[in-house]
Amino acid sequence: MAKGIAWITTTWLGGLDDPMHLLRPLEEEAELEINLDVRGVHLSEEEVLEGIPGVVATLPSGDLYTARVMAAASDLKIIARTGVGLNAIDIDAATENGIVVTHAAGQNAQSVAEHTFGLILAAARRIPLSNQGIRAGEWASLRLPAAALNGRTLGLIGLGNIGKQVARRAAAFGMEILACDIVQDERFAAEVGVYFHPIEEVVSRADYISCHVPLTPDTRGIINRALLRLMKPTAFVFNTSRGPVVDIDALADALSSGGIRGAGIDVFPDEPPDASHPLFALDNVVVTPHAAGVGEDACKNCVRHAVRATVDCLSGRRPGDVANPGVLEKAGILG
Repeated sequence: MAKGIAWITTTWLGGLDDPMHLLRPLEEEAELEINLDVRGVHLSEEEVLEGIPGVVATLPSGDLYTARVMAAASDLKIIARTGVGLNAIDIDAATENGIVVTHAAGQNAQSVAEHTFGLILAAARRIPLSNQGIRAGEWASLRLPAAALNGRTLGLIGLGNIGKQVARRAAAFGMEILACDIVQDERFAAEVGVYFHPIEEVVSRADYISCHVPLTPDTRGIINRALLRLMKPTAFVFNTSRGPVVDIDALADALSSGGIRGAGIDVFPDEPPDASHPLFALDNVVVTPHAAGVGEDACKNCVRHAVRATVDCLSGRRPGDVANPGVLEKAGILG
């Protein structure tokens, strides 16, 4: 007889062949009944409340786990997030209710870095415009000089797991790399060739600016009108971190007025975004649907990480990447 329910609401399983093989340890080792939710969207507070009774472990993507949800989740032992960000989870409420929260730190870093460079190349080389134009019968008008990467400067706002992977790729393209971060990994910087500077200097010197920071009160709106005014008119801005990090209204104004040359955006303040926003009428911005981390390997890695964290937690072992370590003793986990 199962010891409880594992509610799998992560969107990472979409498109994978035989996703159940990734979840099998939940059945075989943790002895849980698997409830696989295939809606493929982030659940609201009400939807989580409706599904949470009897659930011992949940593996969500960006579902809303509020204080109200935590109070109602009397059987819940662990929320094993299959992504990195924790903005949708009330960590304090989880700790108060003895619920362990883990996340998949670093598991999708390669995927996000690859997507970031996909956006950089797409914007610099105007690949989406060329693709659309040639299908419409254009040719000569599309063959315009494109922005270069070699010898240009990349400014990284954030040099964590993902920022470091982007830096390695930038070095391979022969770019100068500047970065700002509250934690300065000098060993990595020396190895790859990264130079730390205040954010104002980074954005004023960079030809390409890429955001890789978590969403915090300090990073919300960090790319704002003031910083955009410091950028070169030939600069490009990219965001594959969290939508509210960039003031999207200010960005649209800068793009339309010639304040900056282009942008690549994967994340938005509201998701899905309002398609009538002025940003989407501009041909110098490349947009994708919060898909940077959705590489096949990344999806599998994130789910495996969450599954292992769940099995370890329910077996009394400390899981990896605990977001609220203060809850472990209360949850009966030592070490």
